[in-house]
Amino acid sequence: MAAKHPKRSTSFLPLEIIETILLNLPVESLLRFKTVSKSWNTMISDPAFVENQLHRSKTSSSRNLLLGELGFSHYNSEDYSLVKIDKDRKLQTLQLSEYPPGSNVVLSYCDGVLLLTNDRQTCMDFVLWNPSTGTHATFQFPYEVNPRSQKIYGLCHDPRTGGFKVVVVVCLKYYTVYSCKNNSWTRKKEFGDTSFLVVYDPHIFVDGVFYLLLMDPGIYLITYFDPVDDEFKILRKPEIVVDHLWIYMADLKGRLCVYCNANDGRGNAIRIWIKGEGVGNNYWEELITIENVPTYIWFFKPLCFVENKILIQLYSSRLVLYNPSEKTFEKFDIERSSVYCEYFPYLDSLIDPGAFFPAQEKEEVVIEKLISCS
Repeated sequence: MAAKHPKRSTSFLPLEIIETILLNLPVESLLRFKTVSKSWNTMISDPAFVENQLHRSKTSSSRNLLLGELGFSHYNSEDYSLVKIDKDRKLQTLQLSEYPPGSNVVLSYCDGVLLLTNDRQTCMDFVLWNPSTGTHATFQFPYEVNPRSQKIYGLCHDPRTGGFKVVVVVCLKYYTVYSCKNNSWTRKKEFGDTSFLVVYDPHIFVDGVFYLLLMDPGIYLITYFDPVDDEFKILRKPEIVVDHLWIYMADLKGRLCVYCNANDGRGNAIRIWIKGEGVGNNYWEELITIENVPTYIWFFKPLCFVENKILIQLYSSRLVLYNPSEKTFEKFDIERSSVYCEYFPYLDSLIDPGAFFPAQEKEEVVIEKLISCS
């Protein structure tokens, strides 16, 4: 009598389950899995999947990934390193990312995409680069501007088209807006009171907009660029923050924060406030007071939380962890040392910058109005 063999059954997971599993994988794995089948490639390439994956990255409990530009100067940097802070106070280099040839100066960042150029002063050539995917797209700035003029750059999404917008503020007199979808620069607009100066570094991208901190002697204004109507708007700062103190901005927990010296600037403590979630939310609450700060506030830059501790950059190169319970600073073991280090928030993102440009490249960028600013 022949032996009975159990019937083999083949089961297939529903696409919804497969999508849920894939959304929990890093971008490096997703790029490999696009080659599994046409259906998987279609799913992972779908704009809705890309958006969901970005949302997962933003809401991840682990936000202690940084993209480090390590080098001897801002204009002579090495490749960018993706670094992670572990529990043993070590800065681990996870991978190295080669920036697009000829463009290694970071001007702004948005949802895992960096705005690069080859020269901060002239800034005629721009690159949108996603270090997670290695993809990039290039375009040019068509205006003639005095290299000595102060220029500020911002990057954000256009909620109407889903593409990117690049903003260039020149001399705090005018600004131009570049739309990747239309491959065009809009006309320059009046910026406002030219007596204000920009506290240049940093400007912060959160809430779908980028924030700038403006300063007039004794007065600070927090402004943001609204990509819906291409206007700069003023955000109310925490009431307890008085104008005569030095104040700065930071991105902590994916939220806008401002910080200043405690005790009217006479002590060695720094207070940090965090803004309510959403661009229209003007609610502020105190996040933490960091005591025993070993430096002046202009050499102090909070980067991210590592569990209940805060990673802080001091003197542009030194990294420390602040322990709120013990009110102490813990030193880091760094794999490599550098005279100059700059770190940017890192988001694992599938966004392909080139996907937001017209399918057929134009020989010249469309310019509605050309105005020079010297």
